[in-house]
Amino acid sequence: PLGLGVDGSASNDASNMILETRQALYLQRLRYGAEKITPQLVLGWATKGSAQLLGRTDIGELAVGKQADLAFFKLDELRFSGSHDPLSALLLCGADRADRVMIAGQWRVIDGQVEGLDIKQLIADHRQAARELIQG
Repeated sequence: PLGLGVDGSASNDASNMILETRQALYLQRLRYGAEKITPQLVLGWATKGSAQLLGRTDIGELAVGKQADLAFFKLDELRFSGSHDPLSALLLCGADRADRVMIAGQWRVIDGQVEGLDIKQLIADHRQAARELIQG
């Protein structure tokens, strides 16, 4: 199996699996062509293939008995309007933020916001920690 992943700025500055999947699609199309490297194939690498490489049988696909992990993206912006296929639009037109995310059957992101996270406080804490780090 072949898998994809992100682990922070060391490998993917945005920590964005959609952008990583898009990058894999483009790079492999250079060698093998668009006919062989489809969005469906690359999505399989990012989901089921990655789960197999991790030895996880509880994730990687939507099936009875598997962990309910879902991500929903809005594709109603102008940049997606010319696509005939939602998966192609998702990967090729630059979707960068999930509207809703479910992890293990629980909604963690709703309307693009992480549930239970005070983003303003997190940003303030991060800026303070960065200042302290720079000041030594």
